[in-house]
Amino acid sequence: MQHNRRHLLKSAAVGAGSVTLAPLMGALLGRVQAQTAEKSQQPLRFLFFLRSSGLWAEMIQPRGLLDRLPYKLDYDDKGDLVVDGKPSNEFRMLPFPAADLPIPGDSELSEVMEPLEPYRDRVSILQGINSGFNVYHQGHYQTLGGFAARIFDTTDVFGPTVDSLLARALTAPVPHLCLGQDFRSPSGVSYLPMSAEGAGKPIAFYTKPKRAYKELFGVTDSGAARQAYDVQSNILDFFVEDAKRLRGEVAGPEREQLDRYLNSFESLRYSRQQVEAMGDRLRKYAPTPPEEISVGDPVLIGSGHTEIAIAAMLSGLTNVVSMRLDLLDSEYGGIGNMHSGVGHGQVKNILEARRKICRLHFTQIAKIAAALHAVPEGDGTMLDNTMMVYMSENGETHHSSGVNFSIMMLGDMGARLKRHHYFAPGNAENINRSKPGYTRLGDVWATLLAAAGQPYKEFGHPINGEAH
Repeated sequence: MQHNRRHLLKSAAVGAGSVTLAPLMGALLGRVQAQTAEKSQQPLRFLFFLRSSGLWAEMIQPRGLLDRLPYKLDYDDKGDLVVDGKPSNEFRMLPFPAADLPIPGDSELSEVMEPLEPYRDRVSILQGINSGFNVYHQGHYQTLGGFAARIFDTTDVFGPTVDSLLARALTAPVPHLCLGQDFRSPSGVSYLPMSAEGAGKPIAFYTKPKRAYKELFGVTDSGAARQAYDVQSNILDFFVEDAKRLRGEVAGPEREQLDRYLNSFESLRYSRQQVEAMGDRLRKYAPTPPEEISVGDPVLIGSGHTEIAIAAMLSGLTNVVSMRLDLLDSEYGGIGNMHSGVGHGQVKNILEARRKICRLHFTQIAKIAAALHAVPEGDGTMLDNTMMVYMSENGETHHSSGVNFSIMMLGDMGARLKRHHYFAPGNAENINRSKPGYTRLGDVWATLLAAAGQPYKEFGHPINGEAH
């Protein structure tokens, strides 16, 4: 595990003593912490965007670096990759050539990333990152947790996810805002298998923008949203007082369980008090109250969540946002179903479908970037101190092996990371995941934590829920 960190954390100075995701690095967390202490004291922010059904590497590969893909871009009439006349997604599992270089200044973004063109010099690309776990359709909590569950596609939670650890460190009235999609959840709240506070502690996601607005910005509203907010606050107060009363009547395991509930209720009540205290700032940035949106529409839900995320960031309500952009069974109007249509090729052209979906995602990300870039902060803007991460939850394609995760990062965390960089670790084709020697997702997340001044030396559990 420590060896893998050396493949990601920078030791020797490389211009302003920044951190980069690069191989063969030397000194570890102590130096990173010292460097971080010298950086801007402006608050850091993180946004994690996860999509389903795999992310084809070429979707985010800069146009000037297409020759660094392990295959040539040739497609059949269905949009499947073809190598030597044979269509097969197995070619997407070929190892990427090792690379650690600045992205050429004149290298344009890929076609689907054009919405991010105004921020091109802030974009870095990671290719060929090994998951460190077994995956097929879905990585679930493993993806941001960096641990390996006992079986693939499981929803077991063995530890905290990187977004949760960052939220714990970057305190705010709402420590961690999770926004997602779930057409099976009419309530507007769902435990999507993506983010967790710790082993067996999943985090709830808002799946309806209207529900998120009521609970986050209802204090600023004079209508029904405020009434709903007040009712919830009164119920919360009742639960706290009732739990305190019951505490004296129980003992042993029952009291321990009650104490956990009480701590949760107290934490929520304290958070609400902080929110109410910043009412004027919330009113300044609160979004337009959203309409009711069908939970089966990932585009409209995503657009609504984007407005919530922008308002929450600009107002200082939170510093960490996690967004689940779609689900394996999401239906994109005019494009197709993510599983049967896009994943299994029932759409007319898989390539074009994937391009359209990616472009929709990057349009949302660009809107958030523009909003942050428009607000001055310190010697720059809020965007200068923000990191956005976009990836698929399961790796290289629909039926993934998890050997080649493609990751887009927008931002440099206030110069803590190199910006506009391209990195591929050059992992071997036949990797024994039970031994060190490859760069895995957990190492990427450990690097972000270290650069944020929150080193987590044992991030993730590589083998079947057990650290090694």
